[in-house]
Amino acid sequence: MKIQNIYIPAVALGLMLGMSGCDDNVMEWKDPDSTVKPTELPLEMAEKIARYDFIKNYMTQYHPNVPITVGMGLENYLDDEDYRKVVDDNFQGVTFGNAMKHQSIVATNGTCNWATVDAFLALNTGLPIHGHNLLWHTQQQQSYMKSLIAPKMVVTGSADGGIINVITNSDFEDGTLNGWDGWSHYTKTVSSPGHDSNYCLKAEMDAETAVNYDCQLWWPTELKPGTTYAYRFWVKSPDNIDVQFVGQNASYGGIYKTVFTAGPDWTLCEGEFEYKDTDTPDIIRIGIQFGGTPVSVLYVDDFEFGEKGAADPMINILPDDASTFDGITDGSTGGWGSWGSNKESAATVEGAGTGGSTGLVLINKGDGNAWEAQCAYTLDTPLDASKTYMITFDAKCDHEGGYLQFQHQNSTSYGSQGAYTDFEVGTSWVPCEREFVPAVEEGKGDVDRIIINFGKVGGTYTIDNIKFGEKTDQGTAASKPQKAVTISYELKSPEEKKALLLGAMEEWIKEAMTHMGNACTSWDVINEPIGDNGKIRGVEGGWMSGDSEPVEDTTSGLTLNWANESGNGHFYWGYYCGMDYAVKAFQFARQYSPNNAKLYVNDYNLETSPSKLAKLIEFVKYIDEHGGQVDGIGTQMHVQKSITREQVDAMFQTMAKTGKLVRITELDVALGTEAKTAADYELQGEVYNMILTSYFENVPEAQQGGITIWSLTDAPEEHEYWLKGDEPNLFDATFGRKLAYKRVCDAIAGHDLGEEFESPDYSQK
Repeated sequence: MKIQNIYIPAVALGLMLGMSGCDDNVMEWKDPDSTVKPTELPLEMAEKIARYDFIKNYMTQYHPNVPITVGMGLENYLDDEDYRKVVDDNFQGVTFGNAMKHQSIVATNGTCNWATVDAFLALNTGLPIHGHNLLWHTQQQQSYMKSLIAPKMVVTGSADGGIINVITNSDFEDGTLNGWDGWSHYTKTVSSPGHDSNYCLKAEMDAETAVNYDCQLWWPTELKPGTTYAYRFWVKSPDNIDVQFVGQNASYGGIYKTVFTAGPDWTLCEGEFEYKDTDTPDIIRIGIQFGGTPVSVLYVDDFEFGEKGAADPMINILPDDASTFDGITDGSTGGWGSWGSNKESAATVEGAGTGGSTGLVLINKGDGNAWEAQCAYTLDTPLDASKTYMITFDAKCDHEGGYLQFQHQNSTSYGSQGAYTDFEVGTSWVPCEREFVPAVEEGKGDVDRIIINFGKVGGTYTIDNIKFGEKTDQGTAASKPQKAVTISYELKSPEEKKALLLGAMEEWIKEAMTHMGNACTSWDVINEPIGDNGKIRGVEGGWMSGDSEPVEDTTSGLTLNWANESGNGHFYWGYYCGMDYAVKAFQFARQYSPNNAKLYVNDYNLETSPSKLAKLIEFVKYIDEHGGQVDGIGTQMHVQKSITREQVDAMFQTMAKTGKLVRITELDVALGTEAKTAADYELQGEVYNMILTSYFENVPEAQQGGITIWSLTDAPEEHEYWLKGDEPNLFDATFGRKLAYKRVCDAIAGHDLGEEFESPDYSQK
């Protein structure tokens, strides 16, 4: 075996030399009753470790069909040349800790970003990749998945409280024209797309008409004298035709209101009128007329009509440029300030607001904490802690599943925070409202700032019609007018949710398999499907420790009570899809794998929980029996130094009996965070040796799928989130080989490789 010029790490030297300071000192080694001179065993052991070959060379020599790989942070490999060299020298493949997980690749709008992974592929290292992982119960792009199955929010009325809408088919989003009538010289159908929606009404004229009333569209409703009515609708036409709002009685007598021009772009038409006793009596239908033009086409959408709503429920104290943003032409934000590490930009944009008006557009850099991107307005006068205040605004996002949050605070101390309210927003305008009494903290100052947080979910948000002020007296409940806005939800059935999620699963797995191509020779298709309670996560209620079981709100259809929702990306596929999620995952992976990659189920604590291992094997058997095909079972093996040979042997023997490939997927040996001794490092090496020896002895060669050492070094940056403060790996923080390195190589060879080396006599100067 060739001699390598390899750095002997401080850990190794410390382990060998102990507390020795000069040749006269003696030190304890292994047996406390046996003493050796520092010129003997310590330097001999250090010499042996330095002479060991790279790990992968031993694997090639002794187990040529079994790959040994390393689990690593991809950024470490890309950014650190020394790190990269140690990986390349010692391992035959890699597993990325987080870079290929669903939440890392899939954005909140469902698009995929492989840039970091592509940077690795561009290096052409030749290192095969074990894909980790396709489906998990955490680190999934929860916002996107929930947006797919979220109920459709139905808003009846107007966002500013101006109309008590009586038209039940205002937006045609059920794909029908139910309730609408019309006659003369045109044919009406449902068309797509609509105004910020899926559908609208399309009127195609079949002949040239002479006068406006030659084409009329009606909705049945009776008007009451002495009542003020309001209307609002959107129209467009390529031929700039005139559209007039009208009402009519059974004798065709009518009332005639504003004439609008329908141009090539969607145009908002709105107005109000008082229906008096002196007007044409007994109006029974309202609508529009649009004749008097050559053959043309007219599109109509979001048609609202009804009694004018009550006066604003607040006294709006915001100036116009901070409320509607109309009149701003330079992109300034009307007095609203914005900041935060996740903020990308904030500016007013003409045409972005409701009805084509100016709106405030906020963009963040990606998912994070809500407060990492804030838009705030500081008031001239602090709020009165004895009064109730209200804020209302309209909002939308460039994708479904967007989130905004309202709060208040003191602008100097940042204390007196409160009124936290989350709003889920999508691609259509959504009215947002909150009323509150200011929560003033002692010594923190009065509330003088209102804030809209937009840092939680990546995307572009548009805000308009912000009103804020003291709530007006609404009188008794019996005398309150109807609300101008009614929000309801159209819930998706369990069958619809399942179909949508399985569709998204197929898209994701196809995307991953296709993008990675032949680079991935194996995959963790499903990671950690069995909970610590021995149940299948999501299917049988096997939630994570500390995770409350999800409960669906029967009103909104939203899933509630997920622990640490967005931060950890919890999403239980089995909760919605049952065991079909597992079967389909393997079917899709098999279907789209371009190189017939080996497909695994992976889980932890199998060496210490025989019952969990039995449940996992049952899980695998179900997949195989129902049309899937599992190639192998992965055992993570994040073990403590107290693990026993009996436990490890029993696990490998049980796994081998399945006939499946058996893979060690995430091996490390924790020592704890207390100060380490020479005995700790020796025991760590013995545990590594024992596990690999058991693997080679108990798993038939044809079933040995591979071994992955989890993390390269003990450096703190590799253990910021996993085994923080511990030293579980084969290399120390400066890439020096530890005793565990030697013991891993010995296990691969099946004997002490160090016995092959002749050691010089270090006592000779």
